[in-house]
Amino acid sequence: MDDDILYEVGGGIGTITLNRPQARNALTFAMYERVAAICGDLPAHGDPKVLILTGAGEKAFAAGTDISQFRALSTPEDALAYEDRIERIITAIETCPIPTVAAIFGCRHGRRRQHRLRLRHPDRVGLGALRISHRAPSATACR
Repeated sequence: MDDDILYEVGGGIGTITLNRPQARNALTFAMYERVAAICGDLPAHGDPKVLILTGAGEKAFAAGTDISQFRALSTPEDALAYEDRIERIITAIETCPIPTVAAIFGCRHGRRRQHRLRLRHPDRVGLGALRISHRAPSATACR
């Protein structure tokens, strides 16, 4: 599991890489927890001044939660606990006290496919986006 999240700090920039390209970087619960731990305790993680979140491989940034994680959910209470857990993790990312950038690439549904850099700055309300258009991957590459 330690290789599913790669983390490094250099020159004040922390880079979190989701490293499951064979699963389109679908996140396991342990991966979610590691990302939240980094965002929640930056001094213990090299004290970066900016944080970048990206995905490994050429096909996808992240496919969301790995569906195999849901096998352990068998009761309504399990489902509610999952929702609480994800809310806590997303809150940790959203409240990260330094600027964060998600380098999003690869296949996605909806409008044009494009590289996108999403920026969140803790001192500003909302998100700004820098979009860099590129040639979309072929339909075969997205499968």
